[in-house]
Amino acid sequence: MTDIVCSRCQTLSRLWRQGLRWCEACETYLVNDAGTGTWVSFVDRDHRQRAAENERAIAQSVDLVDEHLPEAQRLVPEGWAARRHQTDGARCHVAIDAPADANATSYLSPPDGRSGWYVRVHNRTTGIDYPLYTDGGARAASFDTIEAAVAAAVEALRVESAKEARRR
Repeated sequence: MTDIVCSRCQTLSRLWRQGLRWCEACETYLVNDAGTGTWVSFVDRDHRQRAAENERAIAQSVDLVDEHLPEAQRLVPEGWAARRHQTDGARCHVAIDAPADANATSYLSPPDGRSGWYVRVHNRTTGIDYPLYTDGGARAASFDTIEAAVAAAVEALRVESAKEARRR
């Protein structure tokens, strides 16, 4: 039988409790983490699985943004900009910046397998950030194509620009 060593404290585990391996030093049950082949606690295994899933989602968002960014750049009106936006450890977005008269940016979140593109608008003047919603509902709007998402983002930024002009 293979020796089982706790990955946290490096203690050789020879005890069984309720049919599961037990680390005396850490006082926890040990399970095999299939990703690494090491023996870890249930909590550590769950944490590792969530972290790996998050890393996959981030990588997928980067790939989708890189794939669709040239198309978004073609779709924005002249004088506007579409660029890649990503902060450390976060998913990637397409950011659409209106001309200087509108102090707002739209962020397009790529599809995640459960829904399409989401559009969020951030008004830097008021500090308000909000998603676009579907008509008659309290659900964030999801767009099947980048074209539809860019069109909605541009329209939302035009509305923000008009609000800004009225405030002056």
